[in-house]
Amino acid sequence: MRALTYFAAVVEEGSVSRAALRLRIAQPALSLHILNLERDLDTELLHRTARGVTATESGARLYAHARDILARIAQAKEDVRGHAASAVGEVVLAMTQSVAKTLALPVFQQAMSAFPGVALRLSESNTGHIPTLLRQRQIDLGITFKAQNDPAIQETPLVEEDLYLVSPAALPSGAPGDTIAFRQAARLPLVLPGRPHSLRELINDYARKNRLALDTVGEVDAVPQLKDFVAAGIGHTILTLASVRAELADGRLSARRIVEPVISRRVILCRSSEVPPTRAALAVADVIVETTRRLIDDALWPGRFVGSHNKAL
Repeated sequence: MRALTYFAAVVEEGSVSRAALRLRIAQPALSLHILNLERDLDTELLHRTARGVTATESGARLYAHARDILARIAQAKEDVRGHAASAVGEVVLAMTQSVAKTLALPVFQQAMSAFPGVALRLSESNTGHIPTLLRQRQIDLGITFKAQNDPAIQETPLVEEDLYLVSPAALPSGAPGDTIAFRQAARLPLVLPGRPHSLRELINDYARKNRLALDTVGEVDAVPQLKDFVAAGIGHTILTLASVRAELADGRLSARRIVEPVISRRVILCRSSEVPPTRAALAVADVIVETTRRLIDDALWPGRFVGSHNKAL
């Protein structure tokens, strides 16, 4: 158990020193544990370089087993403790930067208050990578924008968000006020994320369905840089309203809701269905659903709540 826990931490951190800090043990002791594990298995598990460590082919195989074994042991412990036990243990939650900007802080605060025995670790990740992290047991919960249609992943829809054309603060002469038809937006110079970014795929799907060609003048994957490009007058972009609330408030950007058709996306809470969730993971999932509902009710997250008012997942 200890050896697998230590090894998994080193692989996830990509560094023995960072893993030692996370595990709160001395770095030489951690290195010795890994060396002993390699001796026991008679194979090299890590590639060691000046920049850190990466798993070898054998190490990657062991890591997959380790995540599965550790998850099942955690579940076994909870079953033995009984249903009256409090939620305790670590929960790793991955979400995109755009969702984290709205959801991360209130979820963390609520989880700390309601479940002091839960150690919540937030991880930022591309939405396309989150399902893989779930399958590999690297995370307990993830928030994505695309239904997976995968029996190995259980999904709970949270929010439906409309997309907006985001422009420099001064709207072009003669432009409509708070809405713009998609056919008009498509003709404007656009700076969009590159494929296979989930937002770009969604916009492309709508363009194909409506037989429209997008005038894409540049591709930028990171949302903060997208907004900087628009503020600098390079072009327009397409984002959710939650992504630009601060810039709208300070007058850096303007936004018009896209209509004819309305373009919307769903925010989805996911977990692996191959391993029963821990009580701690279920508790955090409930916090996410309740916090999302509250943010929407308080107009702090522009969108429509589509989650269940019952327990999550």
